[in-house]
Amino acid sequence: MIVAVACVPQAPLLLPGVTGHPVPEVEELRAAARAAVRDVAESGVDEIVVLGAAPATRTYPPDAPAPAGRIAPAPDRRPEADPLPVALAVARALLEPCPVPWRLEGVGADESARAAAEAGEKIAALPGRTGLVVAADGSARRGEKAPGYVDPRAPETDALIRDALARADTAALLALDPARCAELLVAGRAAWQAMAAACRDGEWTARLRYEADPFGVAYFVATWERAGEGRAR
Repeated sequence: MIVAVACVPQAPLLLPGVTGHPVPEVEELRAAARAAVRDVAESGVDEIVVLGAAPATRTYPPDAPAPAGRIAPAPDRRPEADPLPVALAVARALLEPCPVPWRLEGVGADESARAAAEAGEKIAALPGRTGLVVAADGSARRGEKAPGYVDPRAPETDALIRDALARADTAALLALDPARCAELLVAGRAAWQAMAAACRDGEWTARLRYEADPFGVAYFVATWERAGEGRAR
């Protein structure tokens, strides 16, 4: 059963060494994301599932090399090993070190809403108290310097996502339109829908901890706690 959730951005800037020197906007975002992840790790869970967009829905080994090249340095890259998708690499960097066992699960970025939901349902069926750390971004079309330039539809879609995260509205997340999200470069759509399916059987206390678009991409940090669970004593 899922008992605690942290939603964090999948921003490559959060990977170690990418910015080269401290950037105030990145440090603020990192602090909020780490606090959310820490809440999940300290909630008395038996295991944490790290969920993020990937080329295909599959499990990744915990020691898979980080993405290399322009996105992040990876001096320990093993040629025979597939690198982690950026979303999972970012979440792993925010999670470590972690006092409880964890695993990395990718959900195909282009999966249908139904397929993403099925991936989430499998996570929900795991035994014991499970925590979720979900790396996902909103639209990347929120300004002239944004990766996708400007799209006037972006604020409306991001507001819908923000409100859903702030209210633990799983139905709203499951209703996100994959085609529209693709047009708006919403990198987190499939991961959020998997998360929503994993959590739709419960009552949740939600908290939106961060909302901004400092680089033209909508970033959110939120935590959900299953009502009545609280933290293990």
